[in-house]
Amino acid sequence: MTLFNPNIQIDQLTVFARGARVFDEQFHSGLNIIRGENSSGKSTIMDFLFYALGGDLLEHQWRETALLCDTVVAGVKLNGSDITLRRSIEPKGSRPMQIYFGPIEEALEKSEDGWESYSFRRGKADSFSQVMFRLLGLPEVQYGEANAKITINQVLRLLYSDQLSSVEKIMRQQPFDDAITRETVGNLLLGAFDDKYYEARLRLRAADVEIKEVNSRITFLTRTHARDGHPLTDDWLAQEEKNLVAKLEAINEEILRLEESIFNTQFEDRLTLNDQNETYARVTELQEKLGALTEARDQLELQIADSAAFIVSIERKLDALQQSKAVVDELNALAFDFCPSCFAPIAEIEVEGACSLCKQASDHERTKERALRLINEYARQKQNSIDLQDTRRADLTRLNAEIVKTNELWEHAGRHYSVSLRSPTTELRSKLRKLNRDAGYLQREIEELASKKAIISELQEARRLRDALNSEIGELKTLIDVSERKSREQVSRARQRVESECLDFLHEDLERQSTFLNADRVNFEFGGDRISVNDESYFSASSMVYLRNSFLASFALAAANDKSFFHPRFLLMDTVEDKGLEPKRSQNFQKQLHSKCLSAASEMQVIIATSMIASELDVPEITVGEYYTHTNRTLKLNTR
Repeated sequence: MTLFNPNIQIDQLTVFARGARVFDEQFHSGLNIIRGENSSGKSTIMDFLFYALGGDLLEHQWRETALLCDTVVAGVKLNGSDITLRRSIEPKGSRPMQIYFGPIEEALEKSEDGWESYSFRRGKADSFSQVMFRLLGLPEVQYGEANAKITINQVLRLLYSDQLSSVEKIMRQQPFDDAITRETVGNLLLGAFDDKYYEARLRLRAADVEIKEVNSRITFLTRTHARDGHPLTDDWLAQEEKNLVAKLEAINEEILRLEESIFNTQFEDRLTLNDQNETYARVTELQEKLGALTEARDQLELQIADSAAFIVSIERKLDALQQSKAVVDELNALAFDFCPSCFAPIAEIEVEGACSLCKQASDHERTKERALRLINEYARQKQNSIDLQDTRRADLTRLNAEIVKTNELWEHAGRHYSVSLRSPTTELRSKLRKLNRDAGYLQREIEELASKKAIISELQEARRLRDALNSEIGELKTLIDVSERKSREQVSRARQRVESECLDFLHEDLERQSTFLNADRVNFEFGGDRISVNDESYFSASSMVYLRNSFLASFALAAANDKSFFHPRFLLMDTVEDKGLEPKRSQNFQKQLHSKCLSAASEMQVIIATSMIASELDVPEITVGEYYTHTNRTLKLNTR
């Protein structure tokens, strides 16, 4: 038979207690029925199947007899490949799992050799959910603001109809449940998205972070190393270097000529104070500039301090006005019947709006209007002052930087002046010294340009990376948009298939619920965790059980007939007779389920537990194990 992926099938379940096998049965493709009397341990086996596959059972959800066991081992086919799953039985949640990559017969012969341990939760190492998703070919779906990922336990919530969950809910109940988790799980099993979509979303998130970092780097390099607004490019660097080299060569030629002149006229060259005068003028000029900058800074700091005080005073006035406005509102309602001084009765007020005590006309509304105008005006002044403060602080930062720069130039000029005072020179030698200084400056600029080559190279690489990321982000967004459109179409088609299968079950129900027999639409909301038939959601308890069973079976059957689903074509049902569902109605559902499993396009597996099996289904090809009773229970604990 055809096998649609993903696909889960259990081949064998073995339960151990103190080293002995207390349950050991094989399962087959299609419908599997565990039958027996009520309270014979069928639900315990169903819980073990759920737990063995990675389901989470909390401390209060473990049955007493189950806790007498030590280990559960399941031989499973994931997409047709054999693996063996093993979990220790402990009354705690989030227990780990051991996996053996081979059939159960081989795994049970190994004590620990070949087994690999995986945690329930994701961490530095893979969780068992990641391993199983990988083997099933399921995408690792992220959801919610915290970007949590769907686990196999959450998938099993739509694959296990247990007795403890409310029959009004679609999914198996769990603590800290939320609508977005349910919606994401439901849409995933409907085939909403594939690996490429989720990989694109993850990559888009990472690319957005990368491009922000690259843009920040480009901005930093440009602001820090750009000169006079010139772009940092190879062409600019080459032209700048060419100009500086030409200037340096011209100065070097002038130095050669001047040195030759000094040699030829060494006895005629006269002493000069030009160098001292020039350096002194430079020192004086820089000192005046430094003084002016310092004065401007001091004035600006004073303005900032004064404005800060003004803002504080404005805030106090605003608080006072708000309080006075409240007082006016209160006093407006205050009237006196007796004078607070002599306690004589107070006459009626003749002037409308006048004070009840002094009889003076007053307009409380105008008082409040004036207060509001003042509040508005003071608030505007406060904001203007805050804006000016921002400008002043920026100017202060610029002035401090200029002062540092000017102070450094002033100190350098002072050292030059001190040298010139100690070393009188001739006119020619003074010119030579100046030319050598200019040549030194040019040489240093050329060296700085050389260091900019690395900056330009880094900037070019950053821009190349930015362009590549922009291109990639565009492609990713296109892919995501296309995937989301396909997803919406897939979800719509898949929902129609599930609805069609569910309508078949409802129409074939016994004549117990007229809405089911006349049903023409079935709506289901994973986020809302509810099902409705012809817009009705409330039926008798037994009919709610039938509806929930029909929906979950229809979901699995729709997937078995349509390969576009991500449903694993697997179902556990422990509720086919829950809430007083009568035997005939339950048996009718069982026969429908068996017929549909036989005609499914893909291999699938449905495992149900019942105490009222349809007689025609009570055959070895369908049933699993013995008919269990109170004396012949599922777990052979009394044989240890």
